[in-house]
Amino acid sequence: MAIQNISSVTTQDVANQTLPNQTVTKDDFLKLLIAQLQNQDPLQPMDNQQFAVQLATFNSLEQLISINKQLGSLQSTQGLTNQFNAASLIGKEVATTGNTISLQSSSPVPVTYRLGANASRVVVNIQDSGGGLVRQLEVGSQKAGDQTITWDGKDASGKAAAPGLYRFEINAFDLNGKQVQASGRLQGIVTGVRWDGSEPILELGNLQVPLSSVTTVRSRS
Repeated sequence: MAIQNISSVTTQDVANQTLPNQTVTKDDFLKLLIAQLQNQDPLQPMDNQQFAVQLATFNSLEQLISINKQLGSLQSTQGLTNQFNAASLIGKEVATTGNTISLQSSSPVPVTYRLGANASRVVVNIQDSGGGLVRQLEVGSQKAGDQTITWDGKDASGKAAAPGLYRFEINAFDLNGKQVQASGRLQGIVTGVRWDGSEPILELGNLQVPLSSVTTVRSRS
């Protein structure tokens, strides 16, 4: 008995036509499966167990694509939620890690930091944007925990420093002269929020800090 309409197209031919970027979608997989069925030997058809495995693979692929779409939608929703949560912080007082301060019109500026242990001597160095030393403040002894001192906005010669952003460096030592761990803290009122990056950026006046660095949120007194 003659066999009619046996296509000469191979599975590899279908793969080359439908997968130019070597990316398999569920439609591509289905085309490959149909091509395999069309080109099988009628006298030696595909093994039932093998066919069942391929169908199960196709079903798993479809489920994975669906899960991937749902995760993408969930990620987008989470991003919108983070944006709204960040906007709710406007007007709130937040504390975050960092060592940048903003000087405006030579007004006194609070410098906040945390000491990991009691210190017999604490020195705060105020630096300009280029890392140059502007003022060195001898604080004396302080206990472990959060501490705040005030910089009067003047340089080492007693002249008013130019308004702008400055950095501060904390050097703390115990009674034996061993350095004590210290980290800078920023504190201020959230005046605005930006969403032009991977996460919301809070604006504390002239300072900008990522939402993920916030450690404390308080209602404004």
